[in-house]
This record gives sequence, C-alpha cells and structure tokens, in this order.
Amino acid sequence: MLMDFLLIGLYLKWPLKKPPGLILCSLGIFLRTVPLVEGVCPRLCRCDSKLLYCEGLNLTDIPRNLSSAMGLSMRENNLTELREGQLAGLSQLTWLYLDHNSIDVVEEGAFDKLRRVKELDLSNNRIESLPNGTFRPLPNLRILDLSYNRLQALEPDLFHGLRKLTNLHLRYNALKFVPVRIFQDCRSMQFLDLGYNQLQSLARNSFAGLFKLTELHLEHNELVKVNLAHFPRLISLRTLYMHNNRATIVVNTLDWTWHFLEKIDLSANEIEYIEPHVFESTPNLKVLMLDSNRLTSVDQRILDSWSSLDSITLAGNDWECSRNVCALASWLSAFRGQHDNSLLCSSPDTAQGEDVLDAVYAFQLCEDPPVEVTTAGLYASTRDLGPITPNPYEGEGSEVVTNSFTVTVGHDDLESTMQIHKVVTGTMALIFSFLIIVLMLYVAWKCFPAGIRQLRQCFSSQRRKQKQKQSMQQMAAISTPEYYVDYKPNHIEGALVIINEYGSCTCQQQASRECEV
Repeated sequence: MLMDFLLIGLYLKWPLKKPPGLILCSLGIFLRTVPLVEGVCPRLCRCDSKLLYCEGLNLTDIPRNLSSAMGLSMRENNLTELREGQLAGLSQLTWLYLDHNSIDVVEEGAFDKLRRVKELDLSNNRIESLPNGTFRPLPNLRILDLSYNRLQALEPDLFHGLRKLTNLHLRYNALKFVPVRIFQDCRSMQFLDLGYNQLQSLARNSFAGLFKLTELHLEHNELVKVNLAHFPRLISLRTLYMHNNRATIVVNTLDWTWHFLEKIDLSANEIEYIEPHVFESTPNLKVLMLDSNRLTSVDQRILDSWSSLDSITLAGNDWECSRNVCALASWLSAFRGQHDNSLLCSSPDTAQGEDVLDAVYAFQLCEDPPVEVTTAGLYASTRDLGPITPNPYEGEGSEVVTNSFTVTVGHDDLESTMQIHKVVTGTMALIFSFLIIVLMLYVAWKCFPAGIRQLRQCFSSQRRKQKQKQSMQQMAAISTPEYYVDYKPNHIEGALVIINEYGSCTCQQQASRECEV
C-alpha cells in the first residue's frame, strides 16, 4: 500500500525540486522494483501465500530464506538427516511435512525455535532412534506421525512436555516394549496407534496419564496375554483394538470399571480361556469381536455380563458341540443384536462341520438325558443302603428296585438319532430324484411330442413282435408228435395179473398213430 501511495504521488507530479518529494519518489520506485526477501518463492516450489510446497523435487536440503513461511511440505525428496539448527530460520511454521524421504538421523536440536508447530509428519523414513529431547522445543505440537520407520525403542522422556499432543502414530515400526510412564505428560492425547510392531508384553503403567485417550491400537503385535489391568485409569477409553496377536487368555487383575469402553476387538488371536468376571468391568460394551480364536465354550457368567452388547462375532472358534455349548446356544437364540451365522462345531466327529444351533436341536444336546447306571456305580450308591432286591421281570430299560430307592436304566440315543437322520436324508434324496425324472419326462412330452410318439411306436412294435413270437412257440408245441405205450399181455398172464396182481408183461414204445373211437 505504501508503494502504491508513493507512485500515485509521482503520477500527480509532486514537486521534485523539493528534497522530500524526490526522496519519497525514489523510495517508491526502489520498493516497487526490488521484491522483499521474505516474499521470495524458491525455484520449482509451489507457493500459496505463506504456504510452501516443495514436493518430489529430489532436494537434499531445506531451502533458505523462508522465515515468513507458515507451512512447509518437503514430501518425497532425498533428505537424509535433520541437523541441529537446520530449521531454526522457520520460526513461523505451524505445520511441517517431512514424510517419504530417506531420513535416518535426527539430532536432538533439529527442531529448535519451532514453538508454533502444531503438526509434524516424519512417517515413511528410515529413523531407527530418536534422542530424549527431540520434541521438547515443540510445546504446541498436536499431531505427530512417526509411522513406517525403523524405531526399535523409545526413550523414556521422548514425549516429555507434549501436553497438547492429541494424536500419536507409531504403527509399522519395530518396537518391542513400551517404557513405563512414557506418556505421562501427554494429558490431551486422544488417539494412540502402536499397531504393527513387535510388542510382546505391556507394563501396568505404560499408558499412565492418558486420561483423555479414546482410541488405542495394539493390533498385529506379539502379545501373549490380554489383561485389562494394563489400561488403568483410562477413564475416557472407548475403543480397544488388539486383534491379530498371540494372546491365549483374557484376564483382569485390576478392580476398575471402564464405563465408556464400547468396542473391543480380540479377533484372530489364540484365545482358549476367558476369565468369567472380565467383562463385568465393561458395563456399557456394545461391540465385541472374538472370531478366529480357539474357544470351545463360554461360561454362563460371561454370557450374563454381555447384556449390553449390540454386536458380537464368534465364528472360527473350536466349538465343542456337547452340553458345554448349551449356555451359548441358549444365549444366541435370545440375542437380538447382530451376530455371525457361521458358528460351526469342531468336535465331536459326529457333529463336526454342523452349525452349533442346528446341532443342539438335532442331537438334543441340551435335553435332560436319562440316568445311566453302571454296575460299579450302582454298587457304590447302594452298598450302604442294604442289598438290592432282584426283579424277576426285569428287562432292558426297566426299573431296578432297591430297599430304599428306584433307579431307571436309560440308553444313549445319539447313534439311533444319527441313523434316523441318515434314513430320512436318503428317503428325501430318492423322492427328489424321482421328481426330477418325472419333471424331465413331462418337459420332454411338452417340448418334443414327435419324439415321444416315435418312442411309443417303438415300444408297441416291440410288444407286437414279442406276442407273435409267443404264438409261434405255442403252435410249434401243438404240432409236436406224441408217444403212447402198447401193452399186450397173454391170457394166462392177464389172468394172473387180474387175480393175484402179479405177473410179467411186455411194454413196447411205438411211433404215434391215429386212432378212431
């Protein structure tokens, strides 16, 4: 504005003979022709007011004379290190993007004099370690992204003083443990991502001080146990992701209640046992994911603590379809929320692959079975009650009468039930096959009447030929010559035969001849 004012004065032909007018005009021309140092945009960079974007330019160093810049993006370049004082001239920055470079060294004073920075992105680099005081000059930092690096450990005071930090990304590193109270000063943190690391265990106070944390990611690590006591006093926690670990048990060794916890993802672990009282400390849990584990049954006390659930996943477990699964089957039948429909039996062999609910009803697993009595058990039950009175009419399935009680001997109907199911299935298959054949004939009759007519004529001609053949055989049988016996006894022999019923006679077989009567 000052330069425009001076040029207007020159246009109005101010008296140049007077020294003040000449000085003002000369100053205006100088300021108009020579740009300010702070307003210079580095070559090949894109500038938007005070925001600079030097991306994908293969730069190996940060440009100079950017003291007025409020935002700087150096993404996708060839930066290899951040030296102490290298960014000291960027005191007005509010965000700094250094991701997708080759940075492997960050000196302790690299971020000196950057007190106004609120967002810092160092992801997708080669950083293996960070000094303790690296982020201490950044008291106003809100978002810090260190994901996709090679960090193997975190210094105990690395995040000391970051009281305004709300989001911290540490996924896809090589971290093996989380130091105790490392987040003690991060009182404003709401999001913490430690997924895709190599964490094997957690300390009870690793997350101390995170009173405002709402979302915690610990998925794809090597944790062997899930203990809710590792998250004490996280009073604002709403979502906990711990899927794809190696946890075998779920316990809680802390007397604490997480009132705001609404979602827990424990899928794709190796969980075999859940402590009965674990979920009593999460009274408002809405979503629970337990699929792809090794559970065989669920305790009734656990089912009672799931009264607040709206969604649950239990598929991919080793469900044992015996009386142990009855409590779960009853709970699922009454559950009104969302649940997967692919709960399959893993054992016993007779029910393997069957749906859990179908197996419960088909095999009558949850009905009260008749009492089975063995000889040893019967003797053990009655040895102090007197001798057993035998029943002469006792048969299979009858009552055994003792001096003081009556026991009904029953049988296991599982095998007979399986046989009945096989018979029913076979019968249905036969009926279905018959119906298919009838349908095919009907379709052929409707669609190919000429072919059906020819088929009938063929059958008729075959029957006609068979009848002719039979009639020819009958005629041949009638014309076949017959033989008769000529008996000629003499008078004496005839008398003896007639009177005494004995004697000799001569029989001669001759050719047939016609006789007249």
